[in-house]
Amino acid sequence: MNEQEVGRRVRDGLIGVVRGTGDVLEETIKAVTGVAKTALGETASTAGAVGDVGVGAVRGAIRAVGDIGEEAAETAATSINAAVDAAGSVGIKVGNTAKGAVIGSVRGAAEAGTEGVKAVQETASAAVAETAEVGADITAAAVGAVEGAIEVAKDLGVSAEEAAAAAATGAIEAAGQVSETAAKRVQRAVEGTISGVKVVARSTVGK
Repeated sequence: MNEQEVGRRVRDGLIGVVRGTGDVLEETIKAVTGVAKTALGETASTAGAVGDVGVGAVRGAIRAVGDIGEEAAETAATSINAAVDAAGSVGIKVGNTAKGAVIGSVRGAAEAGTEGVKAVQETASAAVAETAEVGADITAAAVGAVEGAIEVAKDLGVSAEEAAAAAATGAIEAAGQVSETAAKRVQRAVEGTISGVKVVARSTVGK
């Protein structure tokens, strides 16, 4: 199962949830974990494979949120307040989706090993890149990815600080591909204390 197929399956599995009022975080974790297990069962469970699955999964998940974001913009076009509310709702879903995709892609791997940290960085990078592509809030995606990395650190066998640094680095570097201003925004959002963990990115982009 290639990256595109992983993304399609995750998107199809989540589109109904993000359009409704379900628990986006839990459903994303569930969907990505299931697809990741299937995908990794067809390939070698290596860090590279985990990274590919994570990238595909997060792209599919964010794309699902992007779809409902476009719908919200269309339906809220006649009301400024409604538009603001819709944008806030999409931002929350983007953050939870990015967080769930990071958690699910790692949990779906039989064994990630210490090299799994690279997979977290790649997944966080994909979350920000795809969020920028659909025009949603990249800072929400970046913070969500870091939160997911912190939660899944034990599964990787690394400290929460190391996992968080990897996610923050990937997020900042992806934002740098958008613009220097975007990179600085994401850097300010992810560096500091998140979920009780001090986060220090290893990227010089945005500084």
